[in-house]
Amino acid sequence: MKRLHLTAAGLALILTGCGGAAPDETAAPDGAGALALVGAQLIDATGAPPVADSVVVVRDGRIESAGPRDATPVPEGAETLDVSGQTIIPGLVNLHVHYREGPEEMERQFRSQLHYGVTTARSIGSDSPERVAHLLASAGRSDAPRTYTAGTGFSYPGGFNAAGRNAPTTEEEARELVRNQIALGVHFIKMWVNAVAEPGLKIPPEIRAAIIDEAIRNGAIPVAHIDDEADGRQLVEAGLRDFLHSTVLTFGPGAGVPVDDPDPSAEFVRMCLDNGVYFTPTLSIVQNRWHFAEHPELLDDPELRAAFGMYNPDALAGWDDPARRADVVDDPGFEDRKAAFRQVQDFVKTMHDAGVAVALGNDAGTPNVPFGWGMHHEMELYVEAGLTPMDAIVAATATGAAQMPPVGEADYGTLEAGKVADLIVLNADPLADITNTLEIDRVMRLGEWVDRRGFVPTP
Repeated sequence: MKRLHLTAAGLALILTGCGGAAPDETAAPDGAGALALVGAQLIDATGAPPVADSVVVVRDGRIESAGPRDATPVPEGAETLDVSGQTIIPGLVNLHVHYREGPEEMERQFRSQLHYGVTTARSIGSDSPERVAHLLASAGRSDAPRTYTAGTGFSYPGGFNAAGRNAPTTEEEARELVRNQIALGVHFIKMWVNAVAEPGLKIPPEIRAAIIDEAIRNGAIPVAHIDDEADGRQLVEAGLRDFLHSTVLTFGPGAGVPVDDPDPSAEFVRMCLDNGVYFTPTLSIVQNRWHFAEHPELLDDPELRAAFGMYNPDALAGWDDPARRADVVDDPGFEDRKAAFRQVQDFVKTMHDAGVAVALGNDAGTPNVPFGWGMHHEMELYVEAGLTPMDAIVAATATGAAQMPPVGEADYGTLEAGKVADLIVLNADPLADITNTLEIDRVMRLGEWVDRRGFVPTP
Protein backbone atom coordinates (compact mmCIF):
# COMPACT_ATOMS: atom_id res chain seq x y z
CA MET A 1 0.00 0.00 0.00
CA LYS A 2 1.23 3.46 -0.90
CA ARG A 3 1.59 5.93 1.93
CA LEU A 4 -0.55 9.06 1.41
CA HIS A 5 1.31 12.35 1.82
CA LEU A 6 -0.77 15.48 2.34
CA THR A 7 0.30 19.08 2.37
CA ALA A 8 -1.33 21.51 4.78
CA ALA A 9 -3.27 22.95 1.87
CA GLY A 10 -4.43 19.51 0.84
CA LEU A 11 -5.59 18.70 4.35
CA ALA A 12 -7.52 21.95 4.48
CA LEU A 13 -9.18 21.09 1.17
CA ILE A 14 -10.24 17.68 2.44
CA LEU A 15 -11.56 19.10 5.68
CA THR A 16 -13.56 21.69 3.79
CA GLY A 17 -15.01 19.04 1.53
CA CYS A 18 -16.02 16.99 4.55
CA GLY A 19 -17.87 19.88 6.11
CA GLY A 20 -15.06 20.84 8.45
CA ALA A 21 -12.85 23.90 8.35
CA ALA A 22 -9.17 24.38 8.78
CA PRO A 23 -8.21 26.57 11.68
CA ASP A 24 -7.36 30.11 10.62
CA GLU A 25 -4.01 30.76 12.20
CA THR A 26 -4.34 34.47 11.33
CA ALA A 27 -7.68 34.94 13.14
CA ALA A 28 -7.58 37.70 15.76
CA PRO A 29 -8.19 36.88 19.41
CA ASP A 30 -11.79 37.17 20.54
CA GLY A 31 -11.17 40.53 22.18
CA ALA A 32 -9.23 42.18 19.35
CA GLY A 33 -10.27 45.81 19.07
CA ALA A 34 -12.41 45.65 22.20
CA LEU A 35 -12.15 47.78 25.33
CA ALA A 36 -13.58 46.54 28.62
CA LEU A 37 -14.39 49.04 31.37
CA VAL A 38 -14.32 46.94 34.52
CA GLY A 39 -15.57 47.54 38.05
CA ALA A 40 -17.63 50.74 37.86
CA GLN A 41 -21.17 51.32 39.03
CA LEU A 42 -23.23 51.26 35.84
CA ILE A 43 -26.26 53.50 35.37
CA ASP A 44 -27.56 52.40 31.98
CA ALA A 45 -30.56 54.85 31.94
CA THR A 46 -33.03 52.14 30.97
CA GLY A 47 -34.80 52.53 34.29
CA ALA A 48 -33.10 49.45 35.70
CA PRO A 49 -31.37 49.70 39.10
CA PRO A 50 -27.67 50.58 39.00
CA VAL A 51 -25.18 47.73 38.68
CA ALA A 52 -22.66 48.06 41.50
CA ASP A 53 -19.81 46.11 39.89
CA SER A 54 -20.07 46.09 36.12
CA VAL A 55 -18.33 45.34 32.86
CA VAL A 56 -18.95 47.45 29.77
CA VAL A 57 -17.37 46.16 26.57
CA VAL A 58 -16.93 48.61 23.69
CA ARG A 59 -15.98 47.62 20.16
CA ASP A 60 -16.25 49.42 16.82
CA GLY A 61 -17.94 52.41 18.38
CA ARG A 62 -20.74 50.48 20.07
CA ILE A 63 -21.56 48.75 23.32
CA GLU A 64 -20.94 45.06 22.75
CA SER A 65 -22.11 44.02 26.21
CA ALA A 66 -22.88 45.66 29.54
CA GLY A 67 -23.92 44.22 32.87
CA PRO A 68 -22.77 42.71 36.17
CA ARG A 69 -19.17 41.54 36.23
CA ASP A 70 -20.16 37.97 37.11
CA ALA A 71 -22.46 37.75 34.09
CA THR A 72 -20.57 39.83 31.52
CA PRO A 73 -17.33 38.20 30.42
CA VAL A 74 -14.35 40.25 29.27
CA PRO A 75 -13.36 38.97 25.79
CA GLU A 76 -9.98 37.29 25.72
CA GLY A 77 -7.36 39.74 24.49
CA ALA A 78 -9.47 42.86 25.05
CA GLU A 79 -7.89 45.98 26.43
CA THR A 80 -9.13 46.50 29.98
CA LEU A 81 -9.51 49.64 32.03
CA ASP A 82 -10.04 49.40 35.78
CA VAL A 83 -12.75 51.90 36.72
CA SER A 84 -13.49 50.50 40.18
CA GLY A 85 -15.05 53.07 42.48
CA GLN A 86 -16.29 55.15 39.55
CA THR A 87 -19.70 55.47 37.87
CA ILE A 88 -20.57 55.21 34.18
CA ILE A 89 -23.59 57.02 32.72
CA PRO A 90 -24.66 57.62 29.11
CA GLY A 91 -23.63 60.76 27.28
CA LEU A 92 -26.04 63.65 27.87
CA VAL A 93 -28.73 64.69 25.37
CA ASN A 94 -29.53 68.42 25.30
CA LEU A 95 -32.83 69.15 23.55
CA HIS A 96 -32.52 72.95 23.71
CA VAL A 97 -29.39 74.54 22.25
CA HIS A 98 -28.73 77.73 20.29
CA TYR A 99 -25.36 77.65 18.55
CA ARG A 100 -23.82 81.06 17.97
CA GLU A 101 -21.86 82.72 15.19
CA GLY A 102 -19.83 80.93 12.51
CA PRO A 103 -18.04 77.60 12.08
CA GLU A 104 -14.99 78.42 14.23
CA GLU A 105 -17.16 79.54 17.12
CA MET A 106 -19.41 76.53 16.71
CA GLU A 107 -16.40 74.22 16.91
CA ARG A 108 -15.47 75.80 20.25
CA GLN A 109 -19.03 75.29 21.45
CA PHE A 110 -18.85 71.64 20.34
CA ARG A 111 -15.68 71.29 22.37
CA SER A 112 -17.31 72.75 25.47
CA GLN A 113 -20.24 70.35 25.14
CA LEU A 114 -18.06 67.27 24.76
CA HIS A 115 -15.83 68.36 27.64
CA TYR A 116 -18.91 68.15 29.87
CA GLY A 117 -20.22 64.92 28.34
CA VAL A 118 -22.97 66.40 26.14
CA THR A 119 -22.78 63.99 23.22
CA THR A 120 -26.09 64.86 21.51
CA ALA A 121 -27.69 68.28 20.98
CA ARG A 122 -30.71 69.78 19.26
CA SER A 123 -30.23 73.29 17.90
CA ILE A 124 -33.68 74.72 18.05
CA GLY A 125 -34.60 77.67 15.87
CA SER A 126 -31.66 80.06 15.51
CA ASP A 127 -29.71 78.49 12.65
CA SER A 128 -29.01 80.24 9.36
CA PRO A 129 -28.60 78.08 6.23
CA GLU A 130 -24.82 78.28 6.72
CA ARG A 131 -25.10 77.08 10.30
CA VAL A 132 -27.46 74.28 9.25
CA ALA A 133 -24.89 73.14 6.69
CA HIS A 134 -22.14 73.06 9.32
CA LEU A 135 -24.29 71.06 11.72
CA LEU A 136 -25.22 68.55 9.04
CA ALA A 137 -21.59 68.23 7.94
CA SER A 138 -20.53 67.36 11.49
CA ALA A 139 -22.58 64.15 11.47
CA GLY A 140 -20.61 61.06 12.46
CA ARG A 141 -17.67 62.93 13.96
CA SER A 142 -16.23 61.66 17.23
CA ASP A 143 -14.93 65.17 18.04
CA ALA A 144 -18.38 66.81 17.87
CA PRO A 145 -21.76 66.07 19.42
CA ARG A 146 -24.42 64.32 17.38
CA THR A 147 -26.48 67.33 16.25
CA TYR A 148 -30.00 67.99 15.02
CA THR A 149 -31.37 71.34 13.86
CA ALA A 150 -34.62 73.23 13.43
CA GLY A 151 -33.04 75.78 11.11
CA THR A 152 -34.67 79.19 11.41
CA GLY A 153 -37.81 79.16 13.56
CA PHE A 154 -41.21 80.79 13.15
CA SER A 155 -42.87 83.75 14.84
CA TYR A 156 -45.27 86.49 13.70
CA PRO A 157 -44.57 90.06 12.59
CA GLY A 158 -43.99 92.04 15.79
CA GLY A 159 -44.32 88.88 17.86
CA PHE A 160 -42.00 87.18 20.34
CA ASN A 161 -38.45 86.73 19.05
CA ALA A 162 -39.58 87.66 15.53
CA ALA A 163 -36.41 89.46 14.43
CA GLY A 164 -34.59 87.32 11.89
CA ARG A 165 -37.18 84.53 12.03
CA ASN A 166 -39.74 83.27 9.57
CA ALA A 167 -42.86 85.39 10.16
CA PRO A 168 -45.64 84.30 7.78
CA THR A 169 -48.97 86.11 7.73
CA THR A 170 -50.94 83.53 5.73
CA GLU A 171 -51.27 79.76 5.78
CA GLU A 172 -49.90 79.50 2.23
CA GLU A 173 -46.82 81.54 3.11
CA ALA A 174 -46.29 79.45 6.25
CA ARG A 175 -46.34 76.22 4.26
CA GLU A 176 -43.88 77.56 1.71
CA LEU A 177 -41.48 78.72 4.42
CA VAL A 178 -41.68 75.33 6.13
CA ARG A 179 -40.78 73.63 2.85
CA ASN A 180 -37.86 76.01 2.41
CA GLN A 181 -36.46 74.97 5.79
CA ILE A 182 -36.93 71.27 5.10
CA ALA A 183 -35.12 71.66 1.78
CA LEU A 184 -32.06 72.66 3.82
CA GLY A 185 -32.16 69.31 5.60
CA VAL A 186 -33.55 70.36 9.00
CA HIS A 187 -35.04 67.79 11.34
CA PHE A 188 -37.47 69.99 13.32
CA ILE A 189 -39.66 73.04 12.70
CA LYS A 190 -39.79 75.36 15.71
CA MET A 191 -42.26 78.15 16.49
CA TRP A 192 -42.53 80.65 19.33
CA VAL A 193 -46.11 80.73 20.62
CA ASN A 194 -46.08 82.76 23.80
CA ALA A 195 -46.97 86.04 25.46
CA VAL A 196 -46.30 89.31 23.67
CA ALA A 197 -47.12 92.94 24.42
CA GLU A 198 -50.11 92.86 22.07
CA PRO A 199 -52.10 89.61 21.95
CA GLY A 200 -52.79 90.05 18.23
CA LEU A 201 -49.09 89.61 17.50
CA LYS A 202 -48.99 85.97 18.59
CA ILE A 203 -48.98 83.44 15.74
CA PRO A 204 -52.68 82.86 14.88
CA PRO A 205 -54.03 79.34 15.42
CA GLU A 206 -54.68 78.69 11.73
CA ILE A 207 -51.07 79.53 10.82
CA ARG A 208 -49.78 77.34 13.66
CA ALA A 209 -51.89 74.47 12.31
CA ALA A 210 -50.52 75.01 8.80
CA ILE A 211 -46.92 74.97 10.09
CA ILE A 212 -47.56 71.74 12.00
CA ASP A 213 -49.31 70.03 9.11
CA GLU A 214 -46.65 71.00 6.54
CA ALA A 215 -43.83 69.92 8.83
CA ILE A 216 -45.36 66.50 9.42
CA ARG A 217 -46.21 66.06 5.72
CA ASN A 218 -42.56 66.59 4.88
CA GLY A 219 -41.04 64.37 7.56
CA ALA A 220 -40.03 67.04 10.09
CA ILE A 221 -41.07 67.25 13.74
CA PRO A 222 -42.92 70.41 14.84
CA VAL A 223 -41.87 72.00 18.14
CA ALA A 224 -43.44 74.89 20.03
CA HIS A 225 -42.20 77.27 22.71
CA ILE A 226 -45.24 77.99 24.89
CA ASP A 227 -46.19 79.49 28.25
CA ASP A 228 -49.97 79.10 28.21
CA GLU A 229 -52.21 76.05 28.56
CA ALA A 230 -54.79 77.25 26.03
CA ASP A 231 -52.07 77.44 23.38
CA GLY A 232 -50.87 74.00 24.42
CA ARG A 233 -54.32 72.51 23.94
CA GLN A 234 -54.74 74.03 20.48
CA LEU A 235 -51.32 72.84 19.38
CA VAL A 236 -51.90 69.28 20.58
CA GLU A 237 -55.21 69.21 18.73
CA ALA A 238 -53.34 70.36 15.61
CA GLY A 239 -50.92 67.44 15.91
CA LEU A 240 -47.92 68.83 17.81
CA ARG A 241 -46.32 66.63 20.48
CA ASP A 242 -43.06 68.44 21.37
CA PHE A 243 -43.13 71.41 23.76
CA LEU A 244 -40.40 73.67 25.08
CA HIS A 245 -40.81 75.39 28.48
CA SER A 246 -44.14 75.00 30.30
CA THR A 247 -47.66 76.35 30.74
CA VAL A 248 -46.36 78.78 33.40
CA LEU A 249 -45.78 82.34 32.16
CA THR A 250 -42.00 82.83 32.13
CA PHE A 251 -41.37 85.16 29.18
CA GLY A 252 -42.75 88.45 27.98
CA PRO A 253 -45.26 90.75 29.69
CA GLY A 254 -46.22 89.65 33.20
CA ALA A 255 -43.38 87.15 33.54
CA GLY A 256 -41.47 86.90 36.80
CA VAL A 257 -44.53 87.22 39.05
CA PRO A 258 -46.01 84.14 40.76
CA VAL A 259 -49.62 83.37 39.82
CA ASP A 260 -52.45 82.04 41.93
CA ASP A 261 -53.07 78.84 39.94
CA PRO A 262 -49.92 77.77 38.05
CA ASP A 263 -50.61 74.04 37.91
CA PRO A 264 -51.61 72.41 34.62
CA SER A 265 -55.21 71.24 34.65
CA ALA A 266 -56.04 67.56 35.01
CA GLU A 267 -57.67 67.73 31.58
CA PHE A 268 -54.47 69.03 29.95
CA VAL A 269 -52.36 66.42 31.69
CA ARG A 270 -54.70 63.71 30.40
CA MET A 271 -54.52 65.23 26.91
CA CYS A 272 -50.73 65.05 27.05
CA LEU A 273 -50.78 61.42 28.20
CA ASP A 274 -53.31 60.37 25.59
CA ASN A 275 -51.32 61.96 22.76
CA GLY A 276 -47.75 61.08 23.73
CA VAL A 277 -46.81 64.69 24.41
CA TYR A 278 -43.50 65.52 26.08
CA PHE A 279 -41.95 68.65 27.55
CA THR A 280 -38.46 70.08 27.72
CA PRO A 281 -39.08 72.70 30.44
CA THR A 282 -35.69 74.49 30.23
CA LEU A 283 -35.33 75.82 33.77
CA SER A 284 -31.85 77.34 33.49
CA ILE A 285 -32.89 80.12 31.13
CA VAL A 286 -35.21 81.42 33.85
CA GLN A 287 -33.04 80.92 36.92
CA ASN A 288 -29.79 82.13 35.40
CA ARG A 289 -31.15 85.65 35.12
CA TRP A 290 -30.11 85.98 38.75
CA HIS A 291 -28.36 82.77 39.78
CA PHE A 292 -24.79 84.01 39.32
CA ALA A 293 -25.64 87.24 41.13
CA GLU A 294 -26.86 85.25 44.11
CA HIS A 295 -24.02 82.69 43.93
CA PRO A 296 -20.92 84.47 42.59
CA GLU A 297 -18.75 81.75 44.14
CA LEU A 298 -19.70 79.56 41.15
CA LEU A 299 -17.63 81.86 38.99
CA ASP A 300 -14.50 80.71 40.81
CA ASP A 301 -14.73 77.44 38.85
CA PRO A 302 -12.17 77.71 36.02
CA GLU A 303 -14.08 75.18 33.90
CA LEU A 304 -17.28 77.21 34.15
CA ARG A 305 -15.37 80.35 33.18
CA ALA A 306 -13.89 78.50 30.23
CA ALA A 307 -17.36 77.34 29.16
CA PHE A 308 -18.64 80.93 29.28
CA GLY A 309 -15.56 82.09 27.42
CA MET A 310 -16.35 79.74 24.55
CA TYR A 311 -19.21 82.01 23.45
CA ASN A 312 -20.05 84.87 25.81
CA PRO A 313 -17.23 86.38 27.89
CA ASP A 314 -19.34 89.53 28.23
CA ALA A 315 -21.69 87.65 30.55
CA LEU A 316 -18.79 86.93 32.88
CA ALA A 317 -17.77 90.57 32.87
CA GLY A 318 -21.28 91.48 33.98
CA TRP A 319 -21.56 88.89 36.75
CA ASP A 320 -18.04 89.71 37.98
CA ASP A 321 -19.27 93.24 38.74
CA PRO A 322 -20.37 93.46 42.42
CA ALA A 323 -22.55 96.49 41.68
CA ARG A 324 -24.50 94.61 39.03
CA ARG A 325 -24.96 91.61 41.30
CA ALA A 326 -26.24 93.91 44.06
CA ASP A 327 -28.74 95.49 41.65
CA VAL A 328 -30.17 92.05 40.93
CA VAL A 329 -30.45 90.64 44.46
CA ASP A 330 -31.56 93.94 46.03
CA ASP A 331 -34.31 94.51 43.49
CA PRO A 332 -37.76 94.66 45.20
CA GLY A 333 -39.08 92.01 42.83
CA PHE A 334 -36.25 89.54 43.43
CA GLU A 335 -38.17 87.21 45.74
CA ASP A 336 -41.17 87.25 43.40
CA ARG A 337 -38.94 86.19 40.53
CA LYS A 338 -37.64 83.28 42.58
CA ALA A 339 -41.16 82.29 43.62
CA ALA A 340 -42.30 82.35 39.98
CA PHE A 341 -39.34 80.15 39.10
CA ARG A 342 -40.34 77.64 41.77
CA GLN A 343 -43.73 77.41 40.08
CA VAL A 344 -41.97 76.31 36.89
CA GLN A 345 -40.08 73.70 38.92
CA ASP A 346 -43.41 72.53 40.32
CA PHE A 347 -44.64 72.10 36.74
CA VAL A 348 -41.73 69.71 36.08
CA LYS A 349 -42.59 67.63 39.13
CA THR A 350 -46.32 67.61 38.36
CA MET A 351 -45.87 66.44 34.78
CA HIS A 352 -43.22 63.87 35.68
CA ASP A 353 -45.31 62.39 38.48
CA ALA A 354 -48.31 62.19 36.16
CA GLY A 355 -46.32 60.12 33.68
CA VAL A 356 -45.83 62.79 31.02
CA ALA A 357 -42.37 62.48 29.47
CA VAL A 358 -40.06 65.26 30.68
CA ALA A 359 -36.74 65.54 28.84
CA LEU A 360 -33.82 67.87 29.51
CA GLY A 361 -32.66 70.99 27.72
CA ASN A 362 -31.23 74.21 29.09
CA ASP A 363 -31.27 76.87 26.33
CA ALA A 364 -27.48 76.65 26.01
CA GLY A 365 -26.09 79.58 24.08
CA THR A 366 -28.44 82.16 25.55
CA PRO A 367 -26.60 84.91 27.46
CA ASN A 368 -26.39 83.25 30.88
CA VAL A 369 -26.45 79.55 29.99
CA PRO A 370 -23.01 78.15 29.08
CA PHE A 371 -22.58 75.17 26.80
CA GLY A 372 -21.91 71.88 28.57
CA TRP A 373 -21.87 72.97 32.21
CA GLY A 374 -25.49 74.08 32.03
CA MET A 375 -26.82 70.56 31.45
CA HIS A 376 -25.41 69.44 34.77
CA HIS A 377 -26.95 72.44 36.48
CA GLU A 378 -30.28 71.67 34.81
CA MET A 379 -30.20 68.16 36.31
CA GLU A 380 -29.58 69.74 39.70
CA LEU A 381 -32.66 71.94 39.22
CA TYR A 382 -34.75 68.84 38.42
CA VAL A 383 -33.64 67.22 41.65
CA GLU A 384 -34.45 70.42 43.55
CA ALA A 385 -37.91 70.21 41.94
CA GLY A 386 -38.43 66.79 43.56
CA LEU A 387 -37.19 64.27 41.01
CA THR A 388 -34.67 61.67 42.12
CA PRO A 389 -31.10 61.79 40.78
CA MET A 390 -31.92 58.68 38.72
CA ASP A 391 -34.97 60.46 37.26
CA ALA A 392 -32.82 63.44 36.29
CA ILE A 393 -30.17 61.26 34.65
CA VAL A 394 -32.78 59.35 32.62
CA ALA A 395 -34.41 62.65 31.57
CA ALA A 396 -31.00 63.91 30.42
CA THR A 397 -30.20 60.79 28.41
CA ALA A 398 -32.76 58.16 27.42
CA THR A 399 -35.85 60.41 27.44
CA GLY A 400 -34.23 63.01 25.22
CA ALA A 401 -32.80 60.41 22.85
CA ALA A 402 -36.23 58.84 22.41
CA GLN A 403 -37.62 62.14 21.08
CA MET A 404 -35.05 62.55 18.30
CA PRO A 405 -35.81 61.42 14.75
CA PRO A 406 -36.83 58.77 13.97
CA VAL A 407 -38.83 59.13 17.18
CA GLY A 408 -38.42 56.14 19.46
CA GLU A 409 -35.64 54.52 17.43
CA ALA A 410 -32.47 56.09 18.88
CA ASP A 411 -29.43 53.85 19.09
CA TYR A 412 -27.89 56.01 21.82
CA GLY A 413 -29.01 57.45 25.16
CA THR A 414 -28.75 54.18 27.09
CA LEU A 415 -25.85 51.81 27.75
CA GLU A 416 -27.06 48.50 26.33
CA ALA A 417 -25.66 45.99 23.90
CA GLY A 418 -25.89 47.36 20.37
CA LYS A 419 -26.14 51.02 21.37
CA VAL A 420 -23.60 53.65 20.37
CA ALA A 421 -20.76 54.03 22.87
CA ASP A 422 -21.40 57.59 24.08
CA LEU A 423 -20.67 57.61 27.81
CA ILE A 424 -19.23 59.49 30.78
CA VAL A 425 -17.00 58.04 33.51
CA LEU A 426 -17.51 59.88 36.81
CA ASN A 427 -15.25 59.97 39.86
CA ALA A 428 -18.18 60.20 42.29
CA ASP A 429 -21.67 58.75 42.65
CA PRO A 430 -24.41 60.95 41.12
CA LEU A 431 -27.13 58.96 42.88
CA ALA A 432 -25.71 60.15 46.20
CA ASP A 433 -25.49 63.76 44.99
CA ILE A 434 -26.57 64.86 41.51
CA THR A 435 -23.85 67.52 41.42
CA ASN A 436 -21.40 64.63 41.15
CA THR A 437 -22.21 64.45 37.45
CA LEU A 438 -19.67 67.26 37.19
CA GLU A 439 -16.96 65.00 38.64
CA ILE A 440 -15.96 63.83 35.17
CA ASP A 441 -12.95 61.61 34.63
CA ARG A 442 -13.45 60.71 30.97
CA VAL A 443 -15.94 61.17 28.14
CA MET A 444 -16.40 58.74 25.25
CA ARG A 445 -18.01 59.66 21.94
CA LEU A 446 -18.57 56.97 19.29
CA GLY A 447 -16.26 54.63 21.16
CA GLU A 448 -13.35 57.08 21.26
CA TRP A 449 -12.13 59.01 24.28
CA VAL A 450 -12.65 62.76 24.03
CA ASP A 451 -9.53 64.87 24.40
CA ARG A 452 -10.42 67.04 27.41
CA ARG A 453 -6.90 68.41 27.88
CA GLY A 454 -6.37 72.14 27.60
CA PHE A 455 -10.05 73.07 28.01
CA VAL A 456 -9.10 75.44 30.83
CA PRO A 457 -6.56 77.95 29.52
CA THR A 458 -3.29 78.03 31.45
CA PRO A 459 -2.19 81.39 32.91
